Amino acid sequence: MALGFRSRLLLGVGLVVALSALAQLGLGYLALLRASETVARRELLLFAQTLYQALEFNGPLPTLHPERSAPLLAFVGGRARLSREGRAYLHYGGPFPEGGGWIRAAWALPQGYALEVALPAPSLGYALTASFLALPLALGLALGITFLLLQGLLRPLRDLARAAEALSQERFPEPVPIPLGRDELSSLAVSFNRMVRAVQGFLERERAFTRHAAHELRTPVAALRSQVEALEQGLLPPKQVLPRLKAQIGRLEALLEGLLALARGELVRERVDLKAHLLELARQWPGVLLRLEGEGKVWGAAELLRRVLFNLLENAFRHGRPPVEVRLWEEGPWVALSVRDHGAGVPEDLEAELGTPFRKGASSSGSGLGLALVRRSVERMGGTVEWGNAQPGWRVVLRLPKEVP
Repeated sequence: MALGFRSRLLLGVGLVVALSALAQLGLGYLALLRASETVARRELLLFAQTLYQALEFNGPLPTLHPERSAPLLAFVGGRARLSREGRAYLHYGGPFPEGGGWIRAAWALPQGYALEVALPAPSLGYALTASFLALPLALGLALGITFLLLQGLLRPLRDLARAAEALSQERFPEPVPIPLGRDELSSLAVSFNRMVRAVQGFLERERAFTRHAAHELRTPVAALRSQVEALEQGLLPPKQVLPRLKAQIGRLEALLEGLLALARGELVRERVDLKAHLLELARQWPGVLLRLEGEGKVWGAAELLRRVLFNLLENAFRHGRPPVEVRLWEEGPWVALSVRDHGAGVPEDLEAELGTPFRKGASSSGSGLGLALVRRSVERMGGTVEWGNAQPGWRVVLRLPKEVP
């Protein structure tokens, strides 16, 4: 059975704590053992010095002076032996130990004697036992604290997981709570909420775009069908039907071109001579007044820019009145272009809606994609678009970058 993230994290923390505790226990035991042996060595030297001061060598045999032996009571567990040439002349505290469990030392004395002393080796078993008993307690305490911390740390992740699952099913969740503090979790929550809003807006725009596109396509298709049926039934002569069919087909082509331009993906950018395009398009519309300043070279997509210029001039002549003034100039890193007609302009209540796909005036016969295509295209090329009433007329101002934005 696979372990969950929380279980794996707890297991990892437990292993780390256990290994750390064992390492500290081992190092602590070795340090304590070394310190106790140092203390025992000092006690052994003090025991030997005290014993030597209590000995008398005036007689034929060394003896222990009773008046000087009182300090030896501090070394009740100690053993001592005074010998010369392998023969023991004096024992203190009992037989001198030869086995383990003792620490021993020997010193040479005057007259060929040797003094050997021994003290019980320090026992640290109790400390080691206490440490091993404390290990499970420390491990349990560490795991308990880790579990409580994980509850708080994983709560934002659980909220994000639920919200992501809802988003995958196109159910837009409520914004996830932002954790306290300015850390990675709070940044992730903020970014996720921002992403949800962006996706929601995108899907809403896509659905609205699809509904409007279907509606706009339905009208010319219905007109084509009615004209063809009238032609099949002999209700109208071909000379009268064919121009209408061509007009509806042209409307369909323009609508499809606009839809494809709005949905187009990556752009192939290059240096584009905007002045040359304007001179070429001006020949198609008598009544265009050109005022071209500077080189007029921008960084963008040539075909998309040609479509933008065509739409601007077509809107100016279709919805305004000539003359149409076109001015091109440079503003620092930008190349600016303005197109102005001398018509009635746009009502103020419709001005804010222009540039949204399929939004058009009540008297307009177009598809409502012209200015939407202009705005979308210019912004994708790193430029900006502004428009408004010029009194008289309507003016659109584009700014496109000279270099790669």
